[in-house]
Amino acid sequence: MQKLTFIVLFCAVFVGLFGSITSADGPDMARLSPALRGILARAEGVDRFDLAVYAPAIQVFSGKGIIIYPRILREERGERIGVLVRTRRPVWGVRFLGLPVGLSTGTILTMRVTLADLLILAASPDVIYVEPAWRTAPKRGVSVPASGGGRAQSLPVRGKNVIIGAVDTGIDYTHLDFRYDADNDGFEESSRILSIWDQTVGFFGTMYSNEDIESDIAAGFGAGEGLVRQRDTSGHGTHVMGIAAGDGSAAPAAGFVGVAPEARIIMVKTTFFTSDILAGASYIFDRAEEQGLPAVVNLSLGGHDGPHDGTSLFERALDELVGQPGRAIVVSAGNEGDKAIHVAQTLNGDSFTFYIVPSSGSLDLTMWYPGDSSFTMTVVPPGGSPLVVPTGTRKGAVATNWSISVDNALHGANPNNNDNEARIMLRDLLVFTPWEITVSDAGGGGRFDGWITRADAGMILGGDGPSLTIAEPGNAVQIITVGSFNSTSRWPSLAGDQDFSERFPVGEISNFSSRGPTRDGRQKPEIAAPGAWIISALSADSFAPLFLTHPAGVHSMNLGTSMAAPYVSGVIALIFAVDPRLTKAEIREIITTTATEDRFTGRVPNPYFGWGKVDRAAAVGAAYVYHIPGPGDRPTVILVANPVRDRAVFTFTLPEGTEQATLHVINVAGALMFEVDLEPAQTSFEWDLRTWWGEPLGSGLYLYILVTEDAKSAVGRLVIAR
Repeated sequence: MQKLTFIVLFCAVFVGLFGSITSADGPDMARLSPALRGILARAEGVDRFDLAVYAPAIQVFSGKGIIIYPRILREERGERIGVLVRTRRPVWGVRFLGLPVGLSTGTILTMRVTLADLLILAASPDVIYVEPAWRTAPKRGVSVPASGGGRAQSLPVRGKNVIIGAVDTGIDYTHLDFRYDADNDGFEESSRILSIWDQTVGFFGTMYSNEDIESDIAAGFGAGEGLVRQRDTSGHGTHVMGIAAGDGSAAPAAGFVGVAPEARIIMVKTTFFTSDILAGASYIFDRAEEQGLPAVVNLSLGGHDGPHDGTSLFERALDELVGQPGRAIVVSAGNEGDKAIHVAQTLNGDSFTFYIVPSSGSLDLTMWYPGDSSFTMTVVPPGGSPLVVPTGTRKGAVATNWSISVDNALHGANPNNNDNEARIMLRDLLVFTPWEITVSDAGGGGRFDGWITRADAGMILGGDGPSLTIAEPGNAVQIITVGSFNSTSRWPSLAGDQDFSERFPVGEISNFSSRGPTRDGRQKPEIAAPGAWIISALSADSFAPLFLTHPAGVHSMNLGTSMAAPYVSGVIALIFAVDPRLTKAEIREIITTTATEDRFTGRVPNPYFGWGKVDRAAAVGAAYVYHIPGPGDRPTVILVANPVRDRAVFTFTLPEGTEQATLHVINVAGALMFEVDLEPAQTSFEWDLRTWWGEPLGSGLYLYILVTEDAKSAVGRLVIAR
């Protein structure tokens, strides 16, 4: 008897015993992602099935496999798969449908389940969708200076009483950039790291407190020698946190100071599976709430397994985590801006052909198209016969040098976005041998989008280049997604002075920075920040080439949107230091409305720079005057000309019924330079560029905002050029 017959029989018994929580009609396979359906299909008809073949692409927990005996379903050593589950209503208990819950963000749960448990979930009317916990990766390029120095050090805030958290490869907690001298004895015995959660050891990981860290420092232990056994052998997490919150004390003369050098730090060393990333972000916010402090979580990671429209369970869960004031999540846009991993075409009764060239032994391609359309997928292997897969079917084929499995919306549209998903899985491949794929409109028409889920697995010939390459979870609605621009191309190193100016012209968008928009047409990224090259803390347990290592030996250069994201995380920490009550929407507005435009950004917003280059000083200045709008329409105010030399002319509109309106002008440090009450009947105001105490203002950048009794305008930028 076939294997899944026993699993279904088991589920039928479960339904009989617990009918109140499952459907009497049995499993609805449309509630499972095509990847999970593919696992169940592959398990069918075999006596022994080992989930480990799917690791490390998806999260698998150790075990010898699942063995089926007649009339008995038995799990050997508890082999399980990590999943995210979307429910119809919030679930806060430790169990759901009798199964243990790892984390709940509200309507998204993380769970560790068996194959039989998958069918239990699929049978429940309380479940909308189940997707596997897939593996992301750090968004680092290859392994200069833009994170430290500059006018940030003159700002009135440095991140005090704010937490910056990261879910990454860990942190070198011994690095002096994260320590300080609390007793002024000349030795930095104290640590700004509040806690470290190492998810990579044990079943639930190991947590280390600030007391553990400082005890090891006092004893002179290095990483892995005392109580704290966590080490950052990659160096990615240490570098990322140094950009966001390093204080530069490891090499004071160099001045490599992070954006928010007084912020408190929480690090989660992760497995990079989506379920653990969610658990890490939730852990950071929970610890911040215990401290009564605002927190920003940095995620310099991502992948391309998902619909790229913000509806994946991973992205929905992150959106739910920032549902209250004082929380923000920042994510790197991705490093696939120069990689051919996306294809798109609009069909109207016709077809489109493209080619895939694999660079590894396995490759997955996900295709998304309208839920009310029928698109046929035709896959032609090298030297083989076409495999034709219409909508609503699943087919496969096997040969000596390849195998194909295609699930073309077998059980209908995805309930998260009501679109059809086709998943093409190629295995046992000969690398660099092209495959032909044709998408044909069999009814309904519309646009399809496809992505190779792992950027290093291959490339698409005949695609559309770098567009729509924002990595998941950068397509989430409520988080800030960051692209990278070139900020430095020359630096001193242990191998001598380096010059990369030809490959990385300063000011331009980095060639690797992933491009928007999202598949559903939203603007991403929101902002661009320095990402090539950036100098930051070097983990003592990691390796950096000599040409990337600063002569002092404790900092190194790196590039990637992984480096751009923590720059913005640091800026948000500065904003929270001004006002810890700001919401995610208010943070987004401050970041985008104060962004810098120049000849490199061109007209914004755009798919490369978002709303422009982040301006930390302007953002902090805007935070000083920002307040939550009241009811009613917002006033508007603009400059007739900008820059200005001798006078500035403002034109403005006020909502009907406005009784009081005040124009404020501040400098980038947040100090009030000028204010004036405007007559509601007016539509313009001319200012002589003098402060409220009569002194002429010097050349530079200033901010202006119009505030009424009920609302405020967007923050504007005024440049005085004498």
